[in-house]
Amino acid sequence: MPDTTDIKVDIQSLRKDIEGINNINTRIDTAIERLTDVSTSIKSMLAVHEEKLIRAEKIDDVIFDKLKDRADEIDVVYKELQRDLNLVEKRLLNESKALRNDVGPRIGVLERWKWLILGGSIVVGWILSTNFQYIMTMMNTQ
Repeated sequence: MPDTTDIKVDIQSLRKDIEGINNINTRIDTAIERLTDVSTSIKSMLAVHEEKLIRAEKIDDVIFDKLKDRADEIDVVYKELQRDLNLVEKRLLNESKALRNDVGPRIGVLERWKWLILGGSIVVGWILSTNFQYIMTMMNTQ
């Protein structure tokens, strides 16, 4: 049978082991509490970030919708401007044709008068040049 001192030593060593285990258990409990606090903080941070992401996605959706609306409006305005430009171009072409038809005969008449006057001037100039001395003598006698 074991000796009482050996039993006392064994009991003392068991007590020390139990105290060590209690210290370890206390530390583990503290670590678990801290991890729980960190976990709670992380959950709240994730919830805030998720809310921010959801809000940002909604804002992005609104922006994309506005951009799409603006693009549609620009297409409508572009088509209207193109149609108006085509109408103005047709109107200008018709007016230029009308002016050409109206001014063409007038220019023809003016060109004929120009050539008649030029021809008459040449004839008068030739007559004057051939009869210049005779004309000068007539003017001096008067």
